[in-house]
Amino acid sequence: MSPALTAYSVTAGPAPTQTLALTVRPARWTSGATPVIYASEHAAAALLEYRAHLQSSPTEDLKLLQLQLPEAAVHELELGPDLPWRERPYREDVQALGDAWLARGNTLVARVPSSLIPHEYNLLINPQHPLFAQVQYAPTVAFRLDQRLG
Repeated sequence: MSPALTAYSVTAGPAPTQTLALTVRPARWTSGATPVIYASEHAAAALLEYRAHLQSSPTEDLKLLQLQLPEAAVHELELGPDLPWRERPYREDVQALGDAWLARGNTLVARVPSSLIPHEYNLLINPQHPLFAQVQYAPTVAFRLDQRLG
């Protein structure tokens, strides 16, 4: 396996898990037609993503999931300088970029900019890519959400 890229995701729940949730609903970078895993390059960014997408009061008991991904499997999505990818509601032309990447199936990971933090990136992981079998999970880390973030 080539050098690894680390991906992080934060989730809630009482029991540790070694899996990431598949997204099969419309999101910023995909339409929801094909399963994809959203993760972040850094743990702090993963926590902010979790908090930004939370629809209800946050639970204090969280889990940090960490994966090692083959770095050779990363693709940078081509974003034109005028593409309004940060807009909400999510734009179909932006979702089409992620959907096209998934449909090509050439790489395990697409690296996309975070809408929350400049100079940070999120990772789209294609669970149907052959290299997904090489993904390695680190032990899950349980932690409590700081009350200042609630």
